[in-house]
Amino acid sequence: DETKEASLNITTNELNNLNISVTGVPNATIPLNESMPLPLKRNRRVRTKLDKLEAGLQRARAAIKDAKNSSQLLDPDYVPIGPMYWDAKAFHRSYMEMEKQFKVFVYREGEPPVFHDGPCKSIYSMEGNFIYQMDVNTKFRTNDPEKAHVFYLPFSVAKMVQFVYLRDSRDFGPIRRTVIDYVNVVSEKYPYWNRSLGADHFMLACHDWGPEASFSNPYLGKNSIRALCNANTSEKFNPVKDVSIPEMNLRTGKLTGLVGGPSASRRPILAFFAGGVHGPIRPILLEHWEGKDDEIKVHKYLPKGINYYEMMRSSKYCLCPSGYEVASPRI
Repeated sequence: DETKEASLNITTNELNNLNISVTGVPNATIPLNESMPLPLKRNRRVRTKLDKLEAGLQRARAAIKDAKNSSQLLDPDYVPIGPMYWDAKAFHRSYMEMEKQFKVFVYREGEPPVFHDGPCKSIYSMEGNFIYQMDVNTKFRTNDPEKAHVFYLPFSVAKMVQFVYLRDSRDFGPIRRTVIDYVNVVSEKYPYWNRSLGADHFMLACHDWGPEASFSNPYLGKNSIRALCNANTSEKFNPVKDVSIPEMNLRTGKLTGLVGGPSASRRPILAFFAGGVHGPIRPILLEHWEGKDDEIKVHKYLPKGINYYEMMRSSKYCLCPSGYEVASPRI
């Protein structure tokens, strides 16, 4: 009766949410009585910052999945087309989601020249330029580690070789201990390394000893993202998680002036290469193409009067055959 229903102190909406039915009888319900337990009010789960971070990634994954089945006309930001993409729409949506929410936390620990510094005028210049860009460009950097998707270990292997390694000693121990000590410092001060065993951390190195330095800590080499110029599978480069970084020999220390040039249709040379003959691949390239085709310019050394950078700007493709190591700067 109404008195009993009132004593239960249950709203109509709560009754509707119970959805109690009798099997085989359409629209039949079981009235509440003393033998039925009252519905328990569930406490709302408190969402942590990590939960919110993961929720954002879930939304991004859903948007990428939806992009595969959508028409490009429905996406006003759609740009890429062509067979070079496994799925052009998914790739573009993934890139857009990255630009919208991707954040990097740079550990503040460590002092120059080994940490927060790097060469900007050598074949290892990408180490210094990347660290500099992370310091001055705030688009992807966050000062709140709770909002970060990845964590950057800002050490320079090239600077370790210069200031930590004892020249001609063949003792890698000082570099190994430097890396171990730094990981220990950040893992003791912050919870993030231990939370993922380094899987959401990354390092960047253009020195040949970058891969070796990464294995100073087993989790750094096995789990962490390694951005390497020496992206050689013979040195355990893992394309599933690691990133290949182009090696650039910057004479001025600046990246300006290296991009642009005429469109591909206005470049008369199909492919170009000029470099020393070392490693197993370059001799084969020279044997097949040196002086044999007007559209493919392959040289051991450039003839006098020909500018290397102008040749690159006149070429549709830049050949980059590996020497003894994968790290072979073309710029």
